[in-house]
Amino acid sequence: MNVETYCGGMADTNGYWIENDRVALLIDAPAGMGGWAGARCRERKARVAGLLLTHGHWDHIADAAAIQQELGVPVWIHRESAPLLEYPEIQAAFNPFQKIDPCKPDRVLEAEVRSRLEMFHFELLLCPGHCPGSLCLHFPDEKKLFAGDVLFAGGVGRWDLPGGSKEELMSSIANKLLVLPDETRIFPGHGPSTTVGEERRMNPFLAAFRPPRQR
Repeated sequence: MNVETYCGGMADTNGYWIENDRVALLIDAPAGMGGWAGARCRERKARVAGLLLTHGHWDHIADAAAIQQELGVPVWIHRESAPLLEYPEIQAAFNPFQKIDPCKPDRVLEAEVRSRLEMFHFELLLCPGHCPGSLCLHFPDEKKLFAGDVLFAGGVGRWDLPGGSKEELMSSIANKLLVLPDETRIFPGHGPSTTVGEERRMNPFLAAFRPPRQR
């Protein structure tokens, strides 16, 4: 499974192109990603099977409507984040510089499930705390995790935005992400990739979850 990163928009947000045998899956939709993905389709003679959104914050959904319309692909998002996608003006106070077109999701996700979109098999991990309906997408066979804004290299997501909760965020990380194998590669919503093991050992926000050192 080939993974390519697109970084765009005012918040330097990561979007991902995952490809298997000329079929691609997009994860998140920062500004400009639609044109970039369209160019990839032409270059690779590939097609896009769908767009999965980790959550509904403006910088992750900016190009969702364009991708849905121009590439003709279904858009998936969790039920609790769907209003942010359908009515992006809700977030105007936090995004005063950019108009975002509304997008009606093709599939509204209700609960954690093992899921499939054509040849792509993955687990949907519900990880609230940063944004209601935050999803992390786990590909166990590939040992890859697309973490949205839940966990970063050396950091964690903000919990001070509407619907955020430090307690929920830390619980999500501890109970959903740190239980994955150390070698699992994390592709976050901002910044470089990392691994579960590296964050378990070094992330200063996760010190409470590390075992005490032996004397």
